[in-house]
Amino acid sequence: MEFKGKLKSVGSIEQKTPKFTIRKFVVETEGKYPTIVEFQLINDKVSLIEPYVPGDSLTISFNIEGREYNGNVYNSLKAWNISGDIPMPSKNEPVQEPLEAKGDDDLPF
Repeated sequence: MEFKGKLKSVGSIEQKTPKFTIRKFVVETEGKYPTIVEFQLINDKVSLIEPYVPGDSLTISFNIEGREYNGNVYNSLKAWNISGDIPMPSKNEPVQEPLEAKGDDDLPF
Protein backbone atom coordinates (compact mmCIF):
# COMPACT_ATOMS: atom_id res chain seq x y z
CA MET A 1 0.00 0.00 0.00
CA GLU A 2 1.06 3.62 -0.45
CA PHE A 3 0.40 6.77 1.54
CA LYS A 4 1.25 10.36 0.58
CA GLY A 5 1.64 13.30 2.91
CA LYS A 6 4.01 15.72 4.61
CA LEU A 7 6.44 14.59 7.28
CA LYS A 8 5.33 15.98 10.63
CA SER A 9 7.84 14.45 13.07
CA VAL A 10 10.47 11.73 13.44
CA GLY A 11 11.08 9.78 16.63
CA SER A 12 14.37 8.48 17.91
CA ILE A 13 15.67 4.98 17.28
CA GLU A 14 14.63 2.59 20.07
CA GLN A 15 16.57 -0.62 20.71
CA LYS A 16 13.86 -2.91 22.14
CA THR A 17 15.94 -6.12 22.20
CA PRO A 18 19.40 -6.98 20.83
CA LYS A 19 17.73 -8.06 17.55
CA PHE A 20 14.79 -5.61 17.39
CA THR A 21 15.05 -1.88 16.65
CA ILE A 22 12.13 0.45 15.92
CA ARG A 23 11.69 4.08 14.85
CA LYS A 24 8.36 5.87 14.50
CA PHE A 25 7.49 8.85 12.32
CA VAL A 26 4.32 10.83 11.69
CA VAL A 27 2.93 11.98 8.33
CA GLU A 28 0.00 14.34 7.76
CA THR A 29 -2.20 14.52 4.67
CA GLU A 30 -3.22 17.81 3.12
CA GLY A 31 -6.73 19.00 2.38
CA LYS A 32 -9.81 20.20 4.18
CA TYR A 33 -9.74 17.34 6.70
CA PRO A 34 -6.08 16.35 7.22
CA THR A 35 -5.28 12.95 8.66
CA ILE A 36 -2.29 12.25 10.89
CA VAL A 37 -0.80 8.75 10.60
CA GLU A 38 2.06 7.12 12.51
CA PHE A 39 4.33 4.65 10.72
CA GLN A 40 7.05 2.34 12.03
CA LEU A 41 10.44 1.48 10.60
CA ILE A 42 11.89 -1.82 11.80
CA ASN A 43 15.51 -3.05 12.11
CA ASP A 44 17.48 -2.38 8.90
CA LYS A 45 14.83 0.12 7.69
CA VAL A 46 15.20 2.64 10.59
CA SER A 47 17.58 4.85 8.57
CA LEU A 48 15.18 5.29 5.58
CA ILE A 49 13.79 8.51 7.12
CA GLU A 50 17.24 10.11 7.64
CA PRO A 51 17.33 12.29 4.47
CA TYR A 52 13.99 13.94 5.26
CA VAL A 53 12.98 16.80 7.55
CA PRO A 54 9.54 17.90 8.79
CA GLY A 55 7.61 19.56 5.97
CA ASP A 56 8.98 17.30 3.22
CA SER A 57 6.41 15.62 0.95
CA LEU A 58 6.73 11.84 1.11
CA THR A 59 5.31 8.71 -0.44
CA ILE A 60 5.47 5.79 1.99
CA SER A 61 5.14 2.16 0.89
CA PHE A 62 3.97 0.05 3.82
CA ASN A 63 2.30 -3.11 5.06
CA ILE A 64 -0.52 -3.28 7.59
CA GLU A 65 0.13 -5.80 10.33
CA GLY A 66 -2.24 -6.84 13.09
CA ARG A 67 -2.00 -9.11 16.09
CA GLU A 68 -4.16 -10.13 19.02
CA TYR A 69 -2.94 -9.93 22.60
CA ASN A 70 -5.07 -10.53 25.72
CA GLY A 71 -8.30 -10.20 23.74
CA ASN A 72 -7.29 -6.89 22.11
CA VAL A 73 -6.28 -6.38 18.47
CA TYR A 74 -3.30 -4.13 17.71
CA ASN A 75 -2.48 -2.77 14.26
CA SER A 76 0.76 -1.26 12.99
CA LEU A 77 1.81 0.34 9.71
CA LYS A 78 5.29 -0.93 8.86
CA ALA A 79 7.02 1.20 6.24
CA TRP A 80 9.45 -0.55 3.93
CA ASN A 81 10.19 2.25 1.43
CA ILE A 82 10.13 6.05 1.54
CA SER A 83 10.48 8.38 -1.42
CA GLY A 84 10.20 12.12 -1.67
CA ASP A 85 11.82 15.29 -2.84
CA ILE A 86 15.20 15.70 -1.18
CA PRO A 87 16.13 19.38 -1.48
CA MET A 88 19.36 20.13 -3.27
CA PRO A 89 21.69 22.82 -1.87
CA SER A 90 20.99 26.27 -3.30
CA LYS A 91 23.58 28.06 -5.42
CA ASN A 92 24.42 30.31 -2.46
CA GLU A 93 25.24 27.42 -0.12
CA PRO A 94 28.75 26.01 -0.32
CA VAL A 95 28.95 22.39 -1.40
CA GLN A 96 31.46 20.26 0.48
CA GLU A 97 34.07 18.80 -1.81
CA PRO A 98 35.53 15.37 -1.00
CA LEU A 99 38.90 15.44 0.71
CA GLU A 100 41.80 14.66 -1.57
CA ALA A 101 44.34 12.06 -0.57
CA LYS A 102 47.67 13.56 0.36
CA GLY A 103 51.02 12.18 -0.68
CA ASP A 104 53.21 9.99 1.54
CA ASP A 105 55.42 12.97 2.44
CA ASP A 106 52.65 14.44 4.65
CA LEU A 107 52.63 11.50 7.06
CA PRO A 108 53.69 12.41 10.63
CA PHE A 109 56.01 9.37 10.95
